[in-house]
Amino acid sequence: MRKTDTGKGMLFTAGFMAFATFTAKALGQVRDSLMAAYFGTGIEADAFMLASKIPTTLFDVVIGGVISASFIPIFNSILQKEDKKTAAEFANKFITLILLATVLIALFGIIFAGQLVRFMGPDAAPETSALAIQLTAIMFPMIIFTGIAFSFVGILQSYGEYNIPSIISLVSNIAIIVYYILFGKKFGVIGLAVTMIIAWSLQVIIQIPSLIKLKFRYRPNFNFKDRHLKNAILLAIPMLVSTWVQPLYTLINARFASGMEGAYSSLEYANRLYLIVTGVFSFIVTNLIFPKLAKANAGDNKAEAKALVMTSLKAIIIVIMPLMMGIIILAKPVTAIIYEHGALETSASGIVANALKCYAVGMIFLAINEVASKTFFSMRQSLIPMLNAIISMIFNIILVSVIFRFINGDAMTLTGGLALAAAAGSLVNATLNTLALFKQLPDMAHKRDLITVVKVLIATAIMAAAVYGVYMLIGTRFEGTFGNILICGICGITGIIVYGISVILLRVDEITALLPKRFRKGESL
Repeated sequence: MRKTDTGKGMLFTAGFMAFATFTAKALGQVRDSLMAAYFGTGIEADAFMLASKIPTTLFDVVIGGVISASFIPIFNSILQKEDKKTAAEFANKFITLILLATVLIALFGIIFAGQLVRFMGPDAAPETSALAIQLTAIMFPMIIFTGIAFSFVGILQSYGEYNIPSIISLVSNIAIIVYYILFGKKFGVIGLAVTMIIAWSLQVIIQIPSLIKLKFRYRPNFNFKDRHLKNAILLAIPMLVSTWVQPLYTLINARFASGMEGAYSSLEYANRLYLIVTGVFSFIVTNLIFPKLAKANAGDNKAEAKALVMTSLKAIIIVIMPLMMGIIILAKPVTAIIYEHGALETSASGIVANALKCYAVGMIFLAINEVASKTFFSMRQSLIPMLNAIISMIFNIILVSVIFRFINGDAMTLTGGLALAAAAGSLVNATLNTLALFKQLPDMAHKRDLITVVKVLIATAIMAAAVYGVYMLIGTRFEGTFGNILICGICGITGIIVYGISVILLRVDEITALLPKRFRKGESL
């Protein structure tokens, strides 16, 4: 039995992943704060945001999350039913296919950079568009490293190595922060675009020692007729469509916001902060359970699979619900702390804060959908999440079109409407996937699980009322960055204390189980 399979090993792994993920996300926010400080929401910021989104969006649309989501179930199935040699051969063929596909995508992006920029930002100003085209051509090769990095992550996680994959974003964010500090003023956004490629290459390099330790060697293999590879591709096709939801929202937002200077970069600043807050915990949960779910389903252990899924859903709800309400209430001071520096003025910060508040409405649904989607992928059933994704994407397109007809022409209303539409799309997608999941895994939820969810919702409502009351009391008494830190600190501590007391008094089992026995029994509260 591997160390990571023991209870103590799992606890250490989860703790390390939490620390590494939080640190990486925090540094990612420092990176974005430096971006706001250097470029604000002006032409350079809009051009870079647009240009950096084009390669990643095209990568997500063409390959996306299927790299790990289709690779891990097949790889684990081979490990369970065959041997390591066959699994390694499959991995080499899979990586070769991904490498070939990403090289072709990169070449396509460089050649048609102009057309792609005009498609993503049809109403962008000429100077913004021209700069975005140049930056797009520079950054497209980074998707080659993206594909390789994600493939390596799939191998390491399948062998129970979670620590190294959890720090790859940490390394790339450090590289970008170092660029800002040393060269940001000298080379501007052009140098930043080059640094993005270097940062992604580091995500590949840092994983190589662990792969060598596992005795895995990458050797190009172009035998694409392999049956395991065919199974992965067949699994990946509908899975790919199901991963289009977030890229599509990005595409829609870019097209609708490109005609107003600062609107798209404001949306991106808000969206990045929103995804960071959501991603810290949902990333840990889904990346920790996905290989285990794949193993459980490969071994036809339905009971273990059901327990893993239900535990993950409850953990997501317990943590994300209070976070979501906290972000909605404290969006303004949080945004001011992170972004209101240098070139980003207070008025622009207010637009970002409003968009963040609207995005945050969908936070819990995005997190739940991550668990539901990964569960279907682990069962090698990608048709259901694909159909649900298509429905949610159609819903989002219709909703954005309706909203755009009635909103005013100011950036605040535009960005808020687009963010709310994205949140609504996440709600629809999560609802459909969750209902399908409970139908697919009957008897997964029990009465006590539903009671836990209701208790968490009550505790969250109590916490939100307390935090909002404190915010209204002190929100206008402090000014500046330090004042906003005080506001967030006081409100945050209030929220933690009130939420903690509430879940204990309401006897949320997952929380009370962590308490000493005398507290669990209610002898002293």
